[in-house]
Amino acid sequence: MDKSMKISPCYRAEDWIGLTFTTEQDWQKGVAIFVDRIQGRFLDEVACIEKNEFAGFAVLALDCLLIETLQQFREGVKETPARQAKNYFVRFLTQTSFNQWFDKDTACMFYKQIRCGILHQAETKGTSRVVIRSGVPLAGKTPDGQGLVINRRLFHAQLKKGFQEYANNLREGTDKELRKKFRRKMSYICNLP
Repeated sequence: MDKSMKISPCYRAEDWIGLTFTTEQDWQKGVAIFVDRIQGRFLDEVACIEKNEFAGFAVLALDCLLIETLQQFREGVKETPARQAKNYFVRFLTQTSFNQWFDKDTACMFYKQIRCGILHQAETKGTSRVVIRSGVPLAGKTPDGQGLVINRRLFHAQLKKGFQEYANNLREGTDKELRKKFRRKMSYICNLP
């Protein structure tokens, strides 16, 4: 294991490995490492491109990577198990603050037509499309009912909000299971058993 491996812009694996999590100070530092990782690897990168008119696919590609990793943290797993990515997306979109826009069917549609389309073919599938127009909700069905219209600005803003809520829950520490799963996932990232 390379303890000097950078796990975020400001931290290395050795910073995580040095935490014992026997004090609240260790938990707060652990959350700070996590926030620096997500902010530096995903959110700051989106901030650099999101104002560009044609950055929608790039923004949503990064958002999809972030959704999957956040769900891995929520579940405390090293990686998404084989053939479970769709289930991870459905759980994330229906069990977080995204649930006001997504039910199981529309979450499955997002996974197949937006996530898989963008990540595998660099296009949306079916009749789904990505827009940035004002007055368009975060997510809605296309007129034919067979696709989704995703307002990528609102989608990304909601994802940032959801990330902050998760980080705040970790900081508060009232959900011990949430912290346990978070610690397990970060330990996997640092190649700890």
